[in-house]
Amino acid sequence: MRKLVLLALVAALGLVAAGGAGASHRHAAGTAFSYCDNPTFPPMENATTGGKPTGFDIDFANALAKQMGGTAKYVFSSFSGLLPALGAKRCDVVISGIFVTPDRTKQFPAVAYMHSHRALIVSGGNPKHITSPAGLKGKSVAVQQGTKYEAYLKAKQKSLGFTLHSYPGDSDAIGQILIGRADVVLSQDTSAAYAMSKHPGKVAIGYLFPQTDKFGVYYRKGDSIGARIATAIKALKANGTLTAIAKKYNIPTGDVK
Repeated sequence: MRKLVLLALVAALGLVAAGGAGASHRHAAGTAFSYCDNPTFPPMENATTGGKPTGFDIDFANALAKQMGGTAKYVFSSFSGLLPALGAKRCDVVISGIFVTPDRTKQFPAVAYMHSHRALIVSGGNPKHITSPAGLKGKSVAVQQGTKYEAYLKAKQKSLGFTLHSYPGDSDAIGQILIGRADVVLSQDTSAAYAMSKHPGKVAIGYLFPQTDKFGVYYRKGDSIGARIATAIKALKANGTLTAIAKKYNIPTGDVK
């Protein structure tokens, strides 16, 4: 009898343990997906003084989840930890102003939802006359750490000859222009538009690269959520939702077409 009771107790504990292990991957009723985001890249994502995430991607994630019949759950992550967090199943997708690149899509597929142009952001009036990548020579350059922009600059640093400083967030990098510690920041048109609206006359675009970069929603290989997200994004573009969100954050509406 004692043996039967003991076996029953062990089995019950096993069920509890199994339930506890899987609990972190369950969603509350009505949640369409959880998404990892690093709120340091305005106007795509930022945090209020109270710590609340805000920006284009936050509104986009909520609209996307609504289109899919549910709600979106926000999960904070460092920028360099976004894809590792996805692989560790801390979230279902990554939505965080992250570009679609071949090296990333080898690990995780992505659905594009927006594009933007790279930009060299300078002080208002462009006093150092930086009008092309060649103009970086001898300058102090700032960039967000862990981004493809940082990788691009590191590849160019030796041939062009400039000092490079990396910062945790894009706004941190642009802040170096405002205090005179950097001559230029490599970012994009969306970030430049935000900075110019927040600091009129103090920052400007010195050079806009002709090529575009695509932002994507990353998900795990084999997950059917990818197809559902692609369908929902198509609908959000068709019904004007993405255009409306872009206008709200002063982002060129052509970027979401």
